[in-house]
Amino acid sequence: MSEPGSSPLNIVKRDDVTPICPHCDKPLSEIFAKSQGPGFVMGKDTMYFCPHCSKVLGFSQSRMI
Repeated sequence: MSEPGSSPLNIVKRDDVTPICPHCDKPLSEIFAKSQGPGFVMGKDTMYFCPHCSKVLGFSQSRMI
């Protein structure tokens, strides 16, 4: 829930801006992903990392059931 008087968060799609790695400060035109798990009943865990310095940028989980 939002607090009274606060405005909603607007998400803006920007194709003219290139993000940078928070670790090595290089531009990220691509991000590497490594997945583990079958991706159905057990689900799939994915790790995203920088192609320049190989440091982890984040994780995601997908669960089908």
